[in-house]
Amino acid sequence: MLEQKIYSLEEAGQKTNLSAKILHSFCDHNLIPGVKPGTKAPRFDEYDIQWIKIVDSLKHCRMTNDEIYKYAQLFAKGSTTIPERKAMLKEKTQELEAEMYELQASLDYINYRQQYYDRILEQDIDGAAEVLLESDMCMF
Repeated sequence: MLEQKIYSLEEAGQKTNLSAKILHSFCDHNLIPGVKPGTKAPRFDEYDIQWIKIVDSLKHCRMTNDEIYKYAQLFAKGSTTIPERKAMLKEKTQELEAEMYELQASLDYINYRQQYYDRILEQDIDGAAEVLLESDMCMF
């Protein structure tokens, strides 16, 4: 039987490109199923390393610790929870799409303002004319 490699906090950090502080946070919030919260010197196996990568990916999707914990709990219950996990991801997708829409509207406004200032600079318009043009520039 092959012995499974066990990684220290530092080694796990190197394998996942995450700092010890972030890994401790994941452990303290009980986001890595095989690692007890509050462990000062946690040890990780390959399964834990894969979970760390999943947690990091979910964090980048702006999932909260509570959402990730729930996701991990569902995963531990097996394939019967796939519909629930899928629903969680769908909800997060909708949230991110709404945020992207808002960010795009903000970018559109900034671009519009920059074009406005470009026109002023090109025409060498003084401040008085700028105030008149401001009135039609509100997009929000």
